[in-house]
Amino acid sequence: MKRVSGSLMILMSLAMAGFINPGVVSSQPLPGGAFDVVSAASAQADNTEKNVRDKNDATLTPLDQSKGSENDVEMTRRIREALMADETLSMNAHNIKIVTLNGRTTLRGPVESAGERERILNKASKVVGIKNVENQLEVTSP
Repeated sequence: MKRVSGSLMILMSLAMAGFINPGVVSSQPLPGGAFDVVSAASAQADNTEKNVRDKNDATLTPLDQSKGSENDVEMTRRIREALMADETLSMNAHNIKIVTLNGRTTLRGPVESAGERERILNKASKVVGIKNVENQLEVTSP
């Protein structure tokens, strides 16, 4: 039994490292195996365009927050606090990127609906003013 378990662990390790095709064992496809789910998830999780965008120096990331003043950090904190207090917002909405630099706030990340996007924008606008918010939030559902 230990030998079979050890062999299976080795095969799984090789499959996860990409050395063998996990969907085929002894020339027989595995019906609806876990690897089908992994393949589908990998196809949906292609963030290549977003990663290229984020490498652009013009795109603010949370690391840029450290370049700001104490006031910028405080504004970001107040916006995050307002979002976390709103239990009607989705988990994605609670986890958006908020970066305030020189009094201007950038909001980025996926949200569930256009209504949720508007509610987030309104909360940020109350802290920094509507003209000081760059809204890059992306609606994931119609």
